[in-house]
Amino acid sequence: MIIALLLLVPVLAALAAFLSRSEKFSRYILVAAGTAHAVLCGLLPGSNETLNPGGKICLALDADGLVILSVTSGLFLLTSLFITFWMPLDTRRAEGHAVMKTPHFSAFLLLFLFTMTLTALARDFGMLWVAVEATTLASAPLINYHKSKTSLEAMWKYLLICSIGIGLALFGTMLIAASLADPHAGLAFDTLKNSGIYGKFNVVYFRAGFVLCFAGYALKMGLAPFHTWLPDAHSEAPAPVSALLSGSLLNCALLAVLRLWHITPVTMQDFCGNFLKFSGFLSLAVAALFIIRQKDFKRMLAYSSVEHMGLITLLVAYGLEHIGMLHVISHSLTKMALFLTAGNILLSYRTRSVAAVKGIFSRIPGNAAIWIFGMLMICGTPPSPLFFTELALVTAAGIIPGTIILLLLLLIFCGMSQLMLGMCARAPEKLSIDCDVEKLTGVPMLAMILVSLLGILIGASWIIAG
Repeated sequence: MIIALLLLVPVLAALAAFLSRSEKFSRYILVAAGTAHAVLCGLLPGSNETLNPGGKICLALDADGLVILSVTSGLFLLTSLFITFWMPLDTRRAEGHAVMKTPHFSAFLLLFLFTMTLTALARDFGMLWVAVEATTLASAPLINYHKSKTSLEAMWKYLLICSIGIGLALFGTMLIAASLADPHAGLAFDTLKNSGIYGKFNVVYFRAGFVLCFAGYALKMGLAPFHTWLPDAHSEAPAPVSALLSGSLLNCALLAVLRLWHITPVTMQDFCGNFLKFSGFLSLAVAALFIIRQKDFKRMLAYSSVEHMGLITLLVAYGLEHIGMLHVISHSLTKMALFLTAGNILLSYRTRSVAAVKGIFSRIPGNAAIWIFGMLMICGTPPSPLFFTELALVTAAGIIPGTIILLLLLLIFCGMSQLMLGMCARAPEKLSIDCDVEKLTGVPMLAMILVSLLGILIGASWIIAG
């Protein structure tokens, strides 16, 4: 019953928001649905519930799905609260320009929540593929919220590139199905995992299927060299959508990669693990290169997401998946806070250019404090939980790979700190600045407090265990 409600609540709320003619009422629906979803998500783990809509379709929750679903639900609730106060300010900023109607915007956000929930609950590769593709269709219109030429171009780029990726994943799924000794075994995760344990795979078909599935889902996850849609989508999407794309959507694609990794036979894990390591290291290198040269602060945060998806992939490849899940939680909360704060800066300065944003501390000090603290946290500065996850990765990787990771992380830290500190410390100019965004610091500040508490708890347990 709880699983059914988790799926029905956002769908019914989306219908109610779409039919609503009141902007305020549709925002209230968004918050109410987010709250109900979070409550249901909290009740689900103790129920051990399974939903069988029909045939071989099965929806249930496991440990990985629980982490992704919890992060998704929590971030959606926080973002919906932020939207309640953000949207009137953004509407005022966009006066004279076309924007998506609030009821339609709320409806697409709720459909987006539905598709991400379905991804976390899917228990076979067929349903997983459908759910991941549905996240693309539900989130694409949100990128074009401001209805500009650049946002329309970013939306179509996102749709086309992600559709290519999901096509590769479909073909890969077919090859994995063909690799099974029993053609009627189905694509349920448990069945495929057991087949891997007993070696009941055609090696050639499985390797080809793994490569295609990984390429398809890694594209949606934003791993290099498949990341090209991500900077455009994040830079053009409104702040709350960017927060959900980075903090929730990428995690759904990561979950698909984890499902693929879990069914990989032991005899093929070295071969398949090399793909994870290659994409992880390449993502770090690409992020370092583009962050250093970046002139758009929202694109900078997008490349930071590429970096952290690479770090999570490396944690999985080096056998630290449980630590990778901790990295997922910490990255999602921190990146949400940073994207929301970036949206506040954009509302105030009317530009995404790093060079044009000056003297944040003297104009919007609350947002400036979150901006700098968030930068330190996302770069793994204690008490950030990312410090401990990155330390574990460097230790597990060995001397040479660990040194490479450290150097790339140092480059990224230098690039981000130069850009973000420069935006705060420069002398203010006589610009017309909207200071009302100081009212929008509540949600980002709460996210930073949660991440800090998590880091302090991890640090304390680490000291006690040591």
